[in-house]
Amino acid sequence: MKILWIPHLPWARMTGQREWHLIRRLLPRGHEVHVVTWDLVRPKTLLRTIAPGTERDGTLVIHRAPRLPNPIGRVTRNYARGFLPNEWLFRRHVREIAAAGSFDLFVYGISHKAVGLPPFDVPLPRVFDYLDLVVYPDIEEAYLCNSDMVLCTSGVLVDRVRGLGGRPQYLPNGVDAARIASGRADIVRRKLGLEGKTVVSLIGLTCSPTLFFIDAIAAAARAVPNIVFVAVGGAGWLPHEGLGRFEARCRKRGVPFIATGPLPHDAVADYYAATDVGLYPGDANPYFDAACPLKVLEYSAAGKPVVATDLAELRRLAFPNVYLAPPTPEAFAAAIVRALGERTAMPDLAPFEWDALALQFESACEALIAERRIVTMPAQPEHAFPRTA
Repeated sequence: MKILWIPHLPWARMTGQREWHLIRRLLPRGHEVHVVTWDLVRPKTLLRTIAPGTERDGTLVIHRAPRLPNPIGRVTRNYARGFLPNEWLFRRHVREIAAAGSFDLFVYGISHKAVGLPPFDVPLPRVFDYLDLVVYPDIEEAYLCNSDMVLCTSGVLVDRVRGLGGRPQYLPNGVDAARIASGRADIVRRKLGLEGKTVVSLIGLTCSPTLFFIDAIAAAARAVPNIVFVAVGGAGWLPHEGLGRFEARCRKRGVPFIATGPLPHDAVADYYAATDVGLYPGDANPYFDAACPLKVLEYSAAGKPVVATDLAELRRLAFPNVYLAPPTPEAFAAAIVRALGERTAMPDLAPFEWDALALQFESACEALIAERRIVTMPAQPEHAFPRTA
């Protein structure tokens, strides 16, 4: 297949993300992937940001679309559809790439906050990679109504898409279990001075903005000595997403806190290994209910217990090492103490291996392409046969 693909983040930030894993496994199988990306607007890189460019690495081609600063979003904090001039620029760029190449498939993620909606008039089979719930109804409707197939990361999203008249295909987030299991705890514990400490970690920084889980760690520390909270990863790309709030709450609650900042992808496995209990502290709402948390899979691959908000998809997965609790300090604290004191079985992660998921992606997309070819095949003229006497 020759695939035109819009990821949900700029390609420069995609290492370790869903599309990155899938594309890395599709390329050796003979597929050609053209990624259309964009740069985050920074004063020092403004000229590069507004200029298009193309880079090729074998059968992976990266097309950089032009993008303007978004002054409106920074004032209103409404990123539902990005900056409309950027959507126009991005759509035009995608159409030009599609017209210049003989593509078989058009795949796009939830990139509407940065570059608006994709050009749904591209004459290719269209696949929406539904990573997380789109909370803007008109944006979700546009994706679902204009897509030939919707890849859903969770059973919750499968049910939702089917109920809204779309064509869902279950393709959860995945894990490279061998890579995660190879992590070395001693490297991180020695580097951060964590010998003899009980490490509660949040890897990836997906969490409730209320920070209730920091209050929970403080409460758990009264029962479990030497707890340290380690937050692993960089802050989000939106202006209000930072780690200052973490530091302030930990200081107020007396919780020892370490923030690593962004890390190389290859180093993250060591932080899973150094963890005693991991957290997935989302809010109890439809967005988190519909998620298939990558970090829960990776904590599990490292053989670690996880304390997570009681969410619909996590209940469906029913991993034995995941302790579900309401998103309150008291409930999370009790679950943290329990997770630290018990030994639990680990789930079978074979169905979530990225290699297996890439094969499922390939099979589903090739079936869609074949189906579209049959539907669009011109009718063959009837052949006249000579009459027999």
